[in-house]
Amino acid sequence: SMDCYSISYVLCVSDSCAMKEVAIPFNPPLKSSDEMRPRLVRDHHRALTPRFTWLVTDPIARMLFGACILLGVGTALGQEELANRVDDTPWATAIVTAVFGTSTRFAQLVVGAWYFSIVAHTMEAFYVAYLCKTTTLKMKTWPTIKWFVLCVCTGFPIMNRVRELVAVDDAARSKKKGN
Repeated sequence: SMDCYSISYVLCVSDSCAMKEVAIPFNPPLKSSDEMRPRLVRDHHRALTPRFTWLVTDPIARMLFGACILLGVGTALGQEELANRVDDTPWATAIVTAVFGTSTRFAQLVVGAWYFSIVAHTMEAFYVAYLCKTTTLKMKTWPTIKWFVLCVCTGFPIMNRVRELVAVDDAARSKKKGN
């Protein structure tokens, strides 16, 4: 209608599924039907734009982002300084030597893990950008950049969100071809 549009979807929880419908108002209401497509495209792009708050609200993203920050801080300190700081703290020395053998080995692993995570997350981010721009998602540049940055920060949790969007779109297109 000129006031709103409706989306029907199937919501599944465990083994039970139910058809749901939601009405989304046009704000402001449409003046003519010619306005409908541009408004729907704008809403589509707004719905596909990621939120940086996910770095805090998504538990897995929060954990990976925090771990990457700690690895980055350890790398910025340098292997020698990190090992010295561990050795200067008795409880940290006890934990690190019990798990890693020596503080020097721990510092080497921290730096190695930092560089590995940067490379892995950046590769995932390029894959995400590829999915955003070339698949049926057809996102604009700014949302694609946001997805890229979030994926560099956390890796898999963000990449998986984009893959889920692509899977939903692929399923809808294959169902449409079957009808």
